[in-house]
Amino acid sequence: MKIHVPLFLPVAVLAILLSATSVVRAQLFVDGSVSPDVMVEDFFGGTCVEVSNISWVTNDTAAQMGFFEGSASNVGLNAGILLTSGNIQNAIGPNNNGSISSFANGPGDEDINAALGTFGISTYDACVLEFDVTSLDEDTLYFEYVFGSEEYEEFVGSGFNDAFAFFVSGPGYEPNTNIALVPGTDIPVAINNVNMIDNTDYYVNNGDGSAPPYNADSTFVQYDGLTTVLAAPMYVIPGQTYHVKLAVADVMDGVLDSGVFIGIESLCGGPELPPVTEFAYFVATDGSYTVAFENDTRYATSWAWDFGDGTTSTARHPAPHTFSEAGTYTVRLSAANYCCTSVYTQEITVGSTATSVQTAPEAVQFYPNPVSSTLQVQVNTPNVELQLFNANGQLALQQNLSHSVAIDVSQLPKGLYIARLTGNNNTWHRRLVVR
Repeated sequence: MKIHVPLFLPVAVLAILLSATSVVRAQLFVDGSVSPDVMVEDFFGGTCVEVSNISWVTNDTAAQMGFFEGSASNVGLNAGILLTSGNIQNAIGPNNNGSISSFANGPGDEDINAALGTFGISTYDACVLEFDVTSLDEDTLYFEYVFGSEEYEEFVGSGFNDAFAFFVSGPGYEPNTNIALVPGTDIPVAINNVNMIDNTDYYVNNGDGSAPPYNADSTFVQYDGLTTVLAAPMYVIPGQTYHVKLAVADVMDGVLDSGVFIGIESLCGGPELPPVTEFAYFVATDGSYTVAFENDTRYATSWAWDFGDGTTSTARHPAPHTFSEAGTYTVRLSAANYCCTSVYTQEITVGSTATSVQTAPEAVQFYPNPVSSTLQVQVNTPNVELQLFNANGQLALQQNLSHSVAIDVSQLPKGLYIARLTGNNNTWHRRLVVR
């Protein structure tokens, strides 16, 4: 880098409606609450590849890695995964700080050290995402990405800059081959190789933290410089498994953030990402008609609750809601992002006969997930009814279960499903991908 001065009830009703809608956003949105393995499966699993063996290394995963929605920002990617050497929140614009930093206080990465040939200069605060990729029939896969950094432009040519790489190992590749290259060359994409002097076609000047319009317009992200949207090609043999390692790290010290935006259109993904909308609820047992809600939705940037009694909320996580009298209420959560809206509805009964409903991970097990042929379901309660709804809220499968059962799903159309299981005065919901 350099030396610098840092300045639920069984009668719950489920409906999921997906529709294209335009959501105006002027600012990058980031969310560190979604687990990296869930994002990799959601974005890339079930496309033209199979993904497996997902792992990650950070000092603080929720701070360094997360979901981003950048459709109306100048990132140039609709959505995806953001990896940073600092904090994902620091990527949000406008660019009103020329040296923003978060100290992740984490170790570096030996593979980046080796690729840099830094001769004893260490990396710090590494953020690493790894997984295996098996192409089903394509011989060329692509990662779409944008690299941004606070190192731009004052430390271009300094000799030490924050580093990132997309390492690939597998048939036809030397171990840890970096495929993040300047198009048409074997030059790694790096601050010293893509900037206002070299390979300028692939560089975006994003201001210095004080220059207009970057410092006031929130469509500009915080990083002082960015690459354009680049594609890293990965040449593969269908049916063979390749190991991918995506990594970014500070070099020489832990100052000044850098980040890599990995788009959802990587690995044959599509441009749209409907929110996955879910919530659990918990009915108070003190007779107060109060219900607490747990919003488990992911990939949304706005939320609209209708509690079924004439009251509403736009909070992501609303305060516990108290109904005025006992009864059954239809509660609806509508979640939206840049492309789509997803609606999830449940009927909730409050009063002396009400039973608390909540998701209970230990009570229901689904595997494998995603699934292509046989789904194994285990429940810790006898006489459970399983209902499987497709993404349009239509019932696709219904079956009674007892403890452990294998279900053939090979005839179901590929896509996202929501499973609802009811039994013993409990309701559980699970997300399932059939591919």
